[in-house]
Amino acid sequence: MARQSSSAGRRSSVPALVLVGLGTFLITIALALVFFVVPAQKKTPLDINSTTVTETVQGAVLVGRALAGNLPTELNADRPECRATEGAGAESEAEEEGGEGAEEAPLEETSLPVSCFIDNDIPVYSQRRVQAVEPSDADEITLQAAQSLLREDLTGSDGVEGLINATIDRVTLDRVSAEPVDEPVSTLQLVSAGSSTDETAPVGFVREGLQYKFPFDTEKTNYPYFDASTFTTNPISFVGETTVGGVEAYEFRQELGPIDMWSSIRDHYASVSDGYDPAVESVLASYRREGVAGQWGLEGDPEREVDMRRFYTNTRTVWVNPDTGQIIKGGENIFQFFAEDQDEADAFFGDEARVEQEKAEPTRTAIRFESGWNEETVENTVAGAQESADTLNTFGRVVPAILGVLGVLALIGGLVLGLRGSSGGRTTRRSRGTTDTGGPATRA
Repeated sequence: MARQSSSAGRRSSVPALVLVGLGTFLITIALALVFFVVPAQKKTPLDINSTTVTETVQGAVLVGRALAGNLPTELNADRPECRATEGAGAESEAEEEGGEGAEEAPLEETSLPVSCFIDNDIPVYSQRRVQAVEPSDADEITLQAAQSLLREDLTGSDGVEGLINATIDRVTLDRVSAEPVDEPVSTLQLVSAGSSTDETAPVGFVREGLQYKFPFDTEKTNYPYFDASTFTTNPISFVGETTVGGVEAYEFRQELGPIDMWSSIRDHYASVSDGYDPAVESVLASYRREGVAGQWGLEGDPEREVDMRRFYTNTRTVWVNPDTGQIIKGGENIFQFFAEDQDEADAFFGDEARVEQEKAEPTRTAIRFESGWNEETVENTVAGAQESADTLNTFGRVVPAILGVLGVLALIGGLVLGLRGSSGGRTTRRSRGTTDTGGPATRA
C-alpha cells in the first residue's frame, strides 16, 4: 500500500507540471500580444486607396480665362457694367455716323470690373483620392493624393470643363508617426483651369507636419499640419472629444490667414531651386494681378494703379479616430481674395460686414468654398476606422485578457495540484514509519 501511494503522488505531479507550463505559456502569449505583436501592427497599411467627396455647396470662383481675355463670363454677360468696353461703344457710334470716320475711330479697350469675371452662387464640390505608391516598405509609405475643386454646373464627360484647380501631391511618411521623412522627396504639382503648362515644383522638398493621417494613439494636443495651398506648416489644435457614426473621435481645428499666396509660394520655390524657372512663373501668374482700383471696387481714385495679390484663409476641421489615427470626417471653409498688401488684407478680412457684403456681391473674390465630406464618404471612413479599431482592440485587449485569465487559472491549478501531490507523498512516508514501529508493539 505504501508503494501505491507514492506512485499516485508522482502521477499527480505530471498534470500539475502541464498546467503550470500551460499557464506560463498563455501569460507569455498575452504579454507578447500587448507589448510586441500589436505595437508592431500599428503601422499605416500599405494598401491605402481611398476617395473622399464633399457635399456640393454654393460657392464662388474668379474665372481666370475670362479675366485674361477681358470677356465677362456667361453668368455675368447681361449685367450693364459687363456688356461692352468703351472701345466697342466708340465703334458703334462711328458706324451710326457713317463716313470715313467709322474706320478711323480709335478703339481703346477699357478693362471690365473684376466682378464681371466672378461667378457667384454656383454649385461647387471637392474630391480627393489618396493611394499608396512606390517607394514604400516596412517602415515608410509614400502617398499620392490627387485633389480637385470642381464646378458641378460645368462638369462634362471628362470633368475638365468644371475644373477650378487641382493638386497632385506626393509625400513619404513614417508608417507609425505619420510624420514626413526628413528627406527632399516631397513633390506638389499645382494645376489651374485652362493651364497649358506642367506647373510642377522644380525639385523635391522637405516638408513638416501631418496631412492625410494622424499617428496611432493620437493624443489630445496640438500637432503641426501642412497646408498644400500655401506650402506652409501651422498648428492644428485639439478641440474636444466626440463621436462620429458611433466611433470615438478627437476634433481638431486649424484657422489660417490671411496668407499672401504669391509670397508664400514664391518663397517656397526660391528655397528649393536656384535661378529662373518658367514653371514657377506660370504658377505665380494667377496669384498676382495688376489694374486700377475701380476694377476691384476699392475706395478712392478709381484710376489709381494697384498691384493685387491673392490671400488665402481657411478654417479646417478634422475628426480623428484616436486608436488608428484615421481622419474619419473633414471640412474646410476656404476664402481666397485679392488685396493690395498684408495690412489691407487683414483689415478687410477682419471686417465681418465687408466680408459678408463681398460674399453677396463679389468684387475681389478668387474662391469661396465652405463644405465638408458627404454622408457616403463619412460612412465609408467610419466603417474603415471601426474595423481597424476592432482589430486592434481584439488583439490588443480582448484576446490578451482572455489568455491572461486562462493562464493565471491554469498556473494556480497547477500549483495547487502540485502542492496536494507533495502533501500526499509526505503522508505516505509518515504512514510507512508508523506501521514499522507499531508492528512490534502489537506483537508485544
